[in-house]
Amino acid sequence: MTSLILHHYPQSPVAHKVRMALRITGASWQSVEIPRLPPKPLLVPLTAGYRRTPVLQIGADIYCDSQNIAHAIDQSGAPCCLFPDQTYGLAMMISNWAETTLFDLSVRLVLTHALGKVPEEFIRDRGSLYFESNWTEASLRATLPSVMHELRASLGFVEAHLGATEGVYLAGHQPCYGDAAIGYICWFLRGRWDGGAALLANYPALCVLEAALDQLGDGQPQDLDAEAALAIAKAAKPQSPIGIIDGASSLAIGQRVMIRPKGETADPDVVGTLRYCDGMRISIDHNHEQVGDIAVHFPVVGYVVTPID
Repeated sequence: MTSLILHHYPQSPVAHKVRMALRITGASWQSVEIPRLPPKPLLVPLTAGYRRTPVLQIGADIYCDSQNIAHAIDQSGAPCCLFPDQTYGLAMMISNWAETTLFDLSVRLVLTHALGKVPEEFIRDRGSLYFESNWTEASLRATLPSVMHELRASLGFVEAHLGATEGVYLAGHQPCYGDAAIGYICWFLRGRWDGGAALLANYPALCVLEAALDQLGDGQPQDLDAEAALAIAKAAKPQSPIGIIDGASSLAIGQRVMIRPKGETADPDVVGTLRYCDGMRISIDHNHEQVGDIAVHFPVVGYVVTPID
């Protein structure tokens, strides 16, 4: 099986989602802990400047964004499939909805209740990533009742679906990536907001799903030093394919491009030369003195790719 190295901040909700995906597959993996806030000097050499976490490293191939990481885990030769019984489409639709709707509502709720309780620099940093550019603490507080109504309705959709299945999971008796994409929202609400447990108690089937995922364990990852991970990348060469599949892009291999998440965020631009593109993934080649030649991979959905020459 391919060696998997996860660079993550352990208390990050998205990192928790990826760890749940690793639990579902039974994959062995190594853990590199990174800082909660920038700068992240031992991560960005691997990512061409991409700052969000978690990031999955397989030798000199670096996978950014949790949906993209899920593909890589599933293709790594892990003992169990992350998309069993043709659940790929269902899982990815649910994951995309959970990231763009459920997590957005949840983070607004959690951060609004955290105002004045956690360091202001943390609120400002996360606000620059998740909220509209002109957000203020007053606007967060003013919209909180609406956020709560919408979150309750959205969790109700999940509860209705789970109540109609034969098993405890979204697709029945076997967990898939879609379950991790829902489960991490529960973990985030329950652990970061003192009203989380009371809110989730209104959705018993969702609580059963959450408990079932917890019982999968954490795979006992091995800790790895960040410098050692950089050395692993430098000693390797990217093994991922090169090419444009089925006309997925009008760009050309070797063309210099800029990649960034959609929306007005504080994310830095990521620049490299186009290596690969298909209907799900876009990859660039990048070189850094600390890691040598690497390939950095992003999902197509949720990202904007712009030619720069």
